[in-house]
Amino acid sequence: MIMNPGMLLFGLFDSALAFFLVFQVTKAKLGGNQRSIARIIASILGTIVFIIYFGVIVWFNTDIYTVSPAAKMVVYLAPIVLSLLMTALVLLSLPPKAKEENTESDLEESETEESD
Repeated sequence: MIMNPGMLLFGLFDSALAFFLVFQVTKAKLGGNQRSIARIIASILGTIVFIIYFGVIVWFNTDIYTVSPAAKMVVYLAPIVLSLLMTALVLLSLPPKAKEENTESDLEESETEESD
């Protein structure tokens, strides 16, 4: 049962990505940074997901497993795809930036202030 070091690093990276995804979503759902119970529960759930996900990736890379290559690929890519989709969702849900429009009245007010 020798695991490729590159696959071990990928498993750690993928599991960490799954941890942060679960942590952020759970924390946001339970009240954000203002509530300490939300951070505690999110940390616990994220840690459980990290351990289980890393265990599944290690199990997939042992000699004896009964999972098709297509199912392995879905499990490997799930946290990456979900993180990209969540990032896109956050970026799309940001409010638009307010454009500063200088109207003639604003310019006149600034000119009168400068002359005083």
